[in-house]
Amino acid sequence: MNSETMKAYLARNIDLARKTQPLEGKMETYWFENPSVGLTRTLFHRIAVPLKPFDSGLEWELQPIDASFVFDWYALGVVNPREIHGLNLCHRNYPDSEASIYIGNAHNPCDVLRLTVAALSSEVVELGCTVEIIFEHEMVARNELFEFTATARWHVVQ
Repeated sequence: MNSETMKAYLARNIDLARKTQPLEGKMETYWFENPSVGLTRTLFHRIAVPLKPFDSGLEWELQPIDASFVFDWYALGVVNPREIHGLNLCHRNYPDSEASIYIGNAHNPCDVLRLTVAALSSEVVELGCTVEIIFEHEMVARNELFEFTATARWHVVQ
């Protein structure tokens, strides 16, 4: 990569905190196994939090964009949201989990610094999240922090 390319993407900011806010998300439980890598049948959790459509400021992307945070591969082993009340699903506590958001026509991994879960009912949880979006991974823009609070409905995938 030449220095001009590096300067160009490091000069860009997406600035999600100013441009958008989270909408109600979905928390799913699902079973998955992969014997070829030694993964026995395991109950995983995935959380998807869509954002209100916004203008990313990126000239190569149709505006406004729809984007969602996806937090996946959490092996919590529970089937009721009340059982995860009080957990912090940050990557430090769950290093095998993954998180990402698709912006700039690119898959941008995220480092989950905080993802707290509070059960509001047997079907709804409140999420408190601080995530670092690694935009530099695909040279979209400078990395940035995004903090939000959102609710998510619980769905069991058969």
